[in-house]
Formats: sequence, structure tokens, C-alpha cells
Amino acid sequence: MRIVQFIIAAAASSAAMAQQPPAPAAQQPITVTGQADEDKPVCKLVETGSLIARKVCLPKSEWARAEHNTDDSMKTMRDWQRVRCNMGTTC
Repeated sequence: MRIVQFIIAAAASSAAMAQQPPAPAAQQPITVTGQADEDKPVCKLVETGSLIARKVCLPKSEWARAEHNTDDSMKTMRDWQRVRCNMGTTC
């Protein structure tokens, strides 16, 4: 008989604990661990001087840096061509 009373008391106390709402925890800031847009790899077909283009995958930031370097090089070449043409040589 005592065992039955113990089981009933245990069941009643566990039911009472289950009905209580959990204590509010301090909300922690959300952190995202995924890749940033600049770090995502981007694949492009690049002409390498061969008949078949080659697939190159680089992070987005590397493609932007390569494009910037190419633009700077082209600007430098155009500037030197203007200097050479203004010096009276054939262009």
C-alpha cells in the first residue's frame, strides 16, 4: 500500500513540475557561422589561350581584386600609349 501511495505522490509532484513554465533564461546574441558573401566561391570559365576554357573557382573577393588589378594595368598601358603618341612617334 505504501508503494502505491509513493507512486501516486511521485506522479503528482512530477505533473506539478511539468505544468510550471520554465524560468526565462538570459537571451544570448545570435551568431551566424556561415560564410560571408565575399568568401563564397564563384566559378567562372576563363580563357587560357587554349581552345578549351578552364573552370576557375575563387572567392568573390579574389575575383574583385583580380578585376581591379586588370583595370589598373589597362589604365597604365593606355597612359603610356598616350605619352608615346604625344612624343611624335607613330602610334
